[in-house]
Amino acid sequence: MDLKQRNWNIDITTRCTLACSECTRTKALNRNQPLPKVDITLDQFKKLAEFAQYRQIHFCGTWGDPTFNPDFIEMLKVCKEKNIRTRISNAASHQSESWYEKAFSANPDAEWIFGIDGLPEQSHIYRKNQDGTKLFDIMLSAKLLGIDTVWQYIIFNYNRNNVEEAIKLAKIYKLRIFFVNTNRNRTMNHV
Repeated sequence: MDLKQRNWNIDITTRCTLACSECTRTKALNRNQPLPKVDITLDQFKKLAEFAQYRQIHFCGTWGDPTFNPDFIEMLKVCKEKNIRTRISNAASHQSESWYEKAFSANPDAEWIFGIDGLPEQSHIYRKNQDGTKLFDIMLSAKLLGIDTVWQYIIFNYNRNNVEEAIKLAKIYKLRIFFVNTNRNRTMNHV
């Protein structure tokens, strides 16, 4: 990691309940490659945070969803205390509403990006095991709490015709929506 970079993307866990077909983690599991259960510890994160002031940390999910790290809420508090700009990309829907309330209050200045690909009831087509309706409701709760909230919508063949409806939903709820075009459609044609 280049310590001079302004924005740091960090994976803090290898755990996730989703089985998205193009995910690095899912591909490794499909090849029967064992994945270690690895979580960055709170102490390790605190050391990293010492160098992160005046930068942005983006908790991303290349290998696992950040919400699976058992110290994640404490990490959000560290970012808040150190005035580190914070973004979270979240697609897994396994945590409870009360867990999310704690996470939102741990760092109310953080930006949350919710990966819901298509209308909430269809997002599970790519994001296998996701409860898109539950995650959409949590996203709306975050918005009502004043959390900086983004709906990330990857466009696939199955959800391409619902873009206009998603735009209308985003306007109704005053959500920022971000569309991602992808070449992953080749893997989704069989769905």
